[in-house]
Amino acid sequence: MIKVILFDLDGTLYSSADVQKKFAEAAYHALAKTKKIRIAQAQSLIEETRAQLKAKHGFAVPYTLTLVRFGVSVEEWHKANIDYFDPRDYISANGELRKMLLHLKKRCRLAILTNNNEVQAGRILQALRVEDLFDRVFTYNSFRTMKPNPQFFGKAAKAMAVAPGECLVVGDRYSVDLIPAQNLGMQIYEVRGPDDISKLVTALRSVA
Repeated sequence: MIKVILFDLDGTLYSSADVQKKFAEAAYHALAKTKKIRIAQAQSLIEETRAQLKAKHGFAVPYTLTLVRFGVSVEEWHKANIDYFDPRDYISANGELRKMLLHLKKRCRLAILTNNNEVQAGRILQALRVEDLFDRVFTYNSFRTMKPNPQFFGKAAKAMAVAPGECLVVGDRYSVDLIPAQNLGMQIYEVRGPDDISKLVTALRSVA
């Protein structure tokens, strides 16, 4: 029986090319500042490395993990993107998303599980007007760990006082959001964005 639904945030509850662009720009600026190089050089280094890592691992590696390879700490990166932009300038409220989440909340407790930091995650949920629907928001700051580390999923389940098998994880990146959760015994549901959550609502309605 599913008692808790753990939602990924970026790419799952919203989709914004502008926000993606701003995160990328923030990463370039963070590396340029650390290495004392030009922004264009930093961009080339980051994107070349991400392409190599994607070829090696089969999925797009987050900017966080890419920057760590260059000696930029996760904390430095988070401070850089918090200072660089505010997602509330680019994301609008989504009434349909709120309606779907309200349906799900009648059945299960809802939580966020994101590699983002607590400030940016809070800003995004505020912009979407859904911040009041989640019992917990687990970010990098919660346990100082990130997906795809399975410990992130396990610690979130423990914090929600449920067994892994009582969790459903919803995300858009199979290798990062879903495989680690499935390996812990959690149920998984892949989406390509917020519109797909309506299918989840329908699927759960059919479950006794």
